[in-house]
Amino acid sequence: MSALALNSLALTRPARLRATKANGRAATKARVSVVVKAANADLKFDDDWKKSSVAVHLASLFGWVIPSASPCPAFEDNASLFAVFSERISANLANFPQGPAADDKIWLYMLTWHMGLFACMMFGQIGVQARKQGYFK
Repeated sequence: MSALALNSLALTRPARLRATKANGRAATKARVSVVVKAANADLKFDDDWKKSSVAVHLASLFGWVIPSASPCPAFEDNASLFAVFSERISANLANFPQGPAADDKIWLYMLTWHMGLFACMMFGQIGVQARKQGYFK
């Protein structure tokens, strides 16, 4: 299968056409033409564009779980985000057929914990790939 990449995209200036309506007012219409040029057919998209690594994912998982398990004064009894999130998970699993309510704190804890996890994974992946590609020389 040959891949096709766009080399350039050019828009030409609209050409104005004047047409007269029945009431005597002039109406303006514009036409735009698009020119697309194809690049070399040998240029192919990298299928492994993410270049993810299991080691990076594991390191970022531990790199987020350990700090999120440290005590934080924002929570009751100086608990950690991981502790309050785990406590809300087990409390909701006790009522298993019925899911958590819309105003349950688990949604805030889940969103906060996962945003931190995905940020660690993303920045870890960026750092490892940047080092492999020589950005930190």
